[in-house]
Amino acid sequence: MKRFVAVLAAGAALSGLGLAGAGQAAATPTGTTTCGYGVGAQVCLTINGRLASATGFATSAGGPAQYASFRLELGTTGGPGLEREDLGAVVPAGGITVGPVASTVPCGTGITAAFTVTRAGRPPVTATVAVPAVC
Repeated sequence: MKRFVAVLAAGAALSGLGLAGAGQAAATPTGTTTCGYGVGAQVCLTINGRLASATGFATSAGGPAQYASFRLELGTTGGPGLEREDLGAVVPAGGITVGPVASTVPCGTGITAAFTVTRAGRPPVTATVAVPAVC
């Protein structure tokens, strides 16, 4: 899946087109995971009962490894943020995973996850996803 996203993101970047959207949910023994995509960024949100966790993945920008800033956020729809992680790191050729961040959530609440990647000389890219917490 990561390779497919990297190839798709690289193709969109080369053509100058933006790419954003939400993936389909996948049920696992540890909950339901739904992913959202941006050019060179992916965020996945897993809901397992009252526990929500989010993980971000950034692809390399091509060429030599490049430093980037990351913000991974977990919150409620239209409400307060629950958890956030801000960091900077060099993105290696294979990409980098950030997180997870996790929090307990109220049942029936909309849960959002956002992953923003900022690289020098480029506008920030954000991948987002929102799902209800069904307990």
